[in-house]
Amino acid sequence: MYKYGSVISLLLTCAALVACQPKPSDDQQQLQMLRQDVKNLQIQLKQVAKQVDEIHQIATDSTRPKTKTLPTLKDLDLGGTLPSLGSKDAKVAILEFSDFQCPYCKRFMDTSFSKLKSEFIDNGKVLYVVRNYPLSFHSKAEGAAIAAECAKAQQQYWPMRERLFANVKTLGDELYASAAEQLKLNMDTFKKCLADPAIKTQVAADLAYGQQLGINGTPSFVIGKVKDNQLIEPELLVGAQPIEAFLPLISKKLAD
Repeated sequence: MYKYGSVISLLLTCAALVACQPKPSDDQQQLQMLRQDVKNLQIQLKQVAKQVDEIHQIATDSTRPKTKTLPTLKDLDLGGTLPSLGSKDAKVAILEFSDFQCPYCKRFMDTSFSKLKSEFIDNGKVLYVVRNYPLSFHSKAEGAAIAAECAKAQQQYWPMRERLFANVKTLGDELYASAAEQLKLNMDTFKKCLADPAIKTQVAADLAYGQQLGINGTPSFVIGKVKDNQLIEPELLVGAQPIEAFLPLISKKLAD
């Protein structure tokens, strides 16, 4: 009897202890609920952020221009004889194949080149090299390329290039002569250069080199890392692309 009574007494005591514990106040309950709401909101935000990242990736992939990987290009600037802009110590280079009569080349010059120059070339990050690619159905393209090469012989390639692209519809001997005079070139030397078959052969060699790489349209750009005057892991980008098309390629090469 004693033991039974003791058990009853103990159970009653435990029950009393449980019943006598203070209940959380309303403020505490609200605080706990608020904390749970915050946790739920954090989980939802993480899920939304993940979905936004996935959508951004899909959108980026769908708008990013397609490129083609090429083998390593040796002698990038052809022994320093090709027109170039930027630092020779740049870690990344862009090799452009261009046609002076091509409207898309002009569009690139008018809309993207200056941005590319100011953001990457002028600050030494990118070396920009140019080769001729006069398309056969552009009757004035070869002559314009020869005029540009003859201006290069007098260290005036880039100013001549600007004038040629600014006057795509009036390419011809008259334009070449007036541009040479404006640039204060030695006119006798310039005229002899225009008639020099070696310059025409040089332009044809640029065209043949581009065809060997698989270039079939202008403008075309080969972008890669530079080491020992070689273009490593080059990628071919075709068309009058906006600056945004170059950014991921250049950034990737610079990061590597």
